[in-house]
Amino acid sequence: MAQTYKKKGSTSESVIQDTETATESVEAQPTKSTIGVSVIIPTFNERENISTVITQCLKELPSGLFDAEVIVVDDDSNDYTWQYPTRLFGHDPRVRVIRRQTADKGLARSVADGFEAASNEYCAVIDADLQHPPEKLSELFTALDDGADIAIGSRHIDDGGIENWPLWRKVVSKGATLCARVALPSGREVSDPMSGFFAVRRSVIEGVELDPQGYKILLEILGKGTYETVTEVPYVFQERERGESKLTADEYQNFLEHLGQLSVVDRDLDTVVTPQRAVRGGEFAFVGTVGTVVNMAVFAALTAGLDVFFFAAGIVAFLAAVNWNFAGNWLLTYDRPEGNRLQQYARFHIVSVVGFLVYSSTLTVAAFAGIPLLVSNFLAIIAGSGVNFFGSEKSVFPTTRPTDRNAADPNTSAGAN
Repeated sequence: MAQTYKKKGSTSESVIQDTETATESVEAQPTKSTIGVSVIIPTFNERENISTVITQCLKELPSGLFDAEVIVVDDDSNDYTWQYPTRLFGHDPRVRVIRRQTADKGLARSVADGFEAASNEYCAVIDADLQHPPEKLSELFTALDDGADIAIGSRHIDDGGIENWPLWRKVVSKGATLCARVALPSGREVSDPMSGFFAVRRSVIEGVELDPQGYKILLEILGKGTYETVTEVPYVFQERERGESKLTADEYQNFLEHLGQLSVVDRDLDTVVTPQRAVRGGEFAFVGTVGTVVNMAVFAALTAGLDVFFFAAGIVAFLAAVNWNFAGNWLLTYDRPEGNRLQQYARFHIVSVVGFLVYSSTLTVAAFAGIPLLVSNFLAIIAGSGVNFFGSEKSVFPTTRPTDRNAADPNTSAGAN
């Protein structure tokens, strides 16, 4: 049973309606769509699945109903996935292949390139691993024909579901969906904003600068696209039968960073701070907060447990926290940046010492000015942390970094969904 709603804040009143009757009517009396459709299949090492998914897509989009094309966008797979569509479907003008030989790899980037290459107004995205059912493509395109701007395959409405997922994956998926709803007010009414199976009118993203990171490009479209009506079509997410999932811990971080950036854009805060810097600032603060805990723990252990003189304990605790902060920011905030690590390490210590001096000076001035000590300490922490962050941005680590960690670990497939 499909559901349709109007985007919150659009000129139309927000409504949710059951469109089951309309769907049944289309199935009973099929009529040819007046607009061509493009199916985009992003791939990386999907040699075992690519022939089957293309065959099924073409079967489900018969020429009597749709003027269709299938675009395979491959990230220069190690298993030569990009060669197989040409060998097997070279005679069929409906099948096209794009081989992306670039450092800017990743599923979302592949989809964005597929949008640019598409010949038709309606574009759908489906994974090559057969976890998304090609038989639902016609329903997605029919929803667009019926007036929807975006049609989303949903696992979380009536008749939708997930097959054979362990409990931990369900918990992670629900947690990610909750995060997406909190971060993106414009997409809160969508039951499955994490879906990798959807169709969209090209007009929705016309003139929109897509900067996808990771594998959740639908979030980018919901956050930046120009649309009013969204329809969700139920489907059952299948377990991968062949090949390997590309989901890694880096992809979870990629997702959270991307979500944070989109949240800044969705709230129009990008006029104040760039989304990338806002997210780096949040990660820097997180690492620093844990560093404070490290400092306190070491100081307490040395003074209370080993009876070390407090000044010496303070120096050791400070160095322990600085080393933690360097490792955490090198790994998390700045994504293992290139460069001489020893120089980065030394510069980070210098910046941290400057930050400590600013903290101490601010605390002293504020306290002597009569400001309550807790407030003075808070202001001093803000001042010292600001010096540390901007000093790290300017002097320690590169201020620019790849937008997609997949440049190092190409493409994820929707086994991550």
